[in-house]
Amino acid sequence: MQGSAFIPSFLVVWSSAAFILSYVIAVLSGHVDPLVPYISDTGTNPPESGVFGFMISIAAFLGAVTMYAKYKILEKQNELAQFMTPLSNAASLIIGLMGCTGMGIVATFQDYTAHLTSAICEWIVAFTFICFFLTYIKDFQGVTLTVSTEIHDFR
Repeated sequence: MQGSAFIPSFLVVWSSAAFILSYVIAVLSGHVDPLVPYISDTGTNPPESGVFGFMISIAAFLGAVTMYAKYKILEKQNELAQFMTPLSNAASLIIGLMGCTGMGIVATFQDYTAHLTSAICEWIVAFTFICFFLTYIKDFQGVTLTVSTEIHDFR
């Protein structure tokens, strides 16, 4: 892969694995109905609740990293041509980070109440989230991130 396309790619793979793994554990443990499970139910009982919480917390962090990287990409593109206003770019970053924070809250405080409407919405959010981040891969292929460190000797 070129550039930093691994960031949204890893986010999609990790998020998918979080939902699928916690679902499989919940079904094998007999905690959810295999046909129409509630996502919140797959994160309610141990051991799947621990796996779900841990993996979704990492997915929230990866989402925040992806949002910030996308913000920086658009900021750089705006230097060459006015692609979008800086205010719109900042607003989309803030909204994205709020969504990632919400996802972290969901991972930490699993919901114990289950309703059919809630379940349908949760699955829609899960799959649209994955599809949304798949659209970032093309943008990230042309970007290279470098990390540099400095060691200071304070003797």
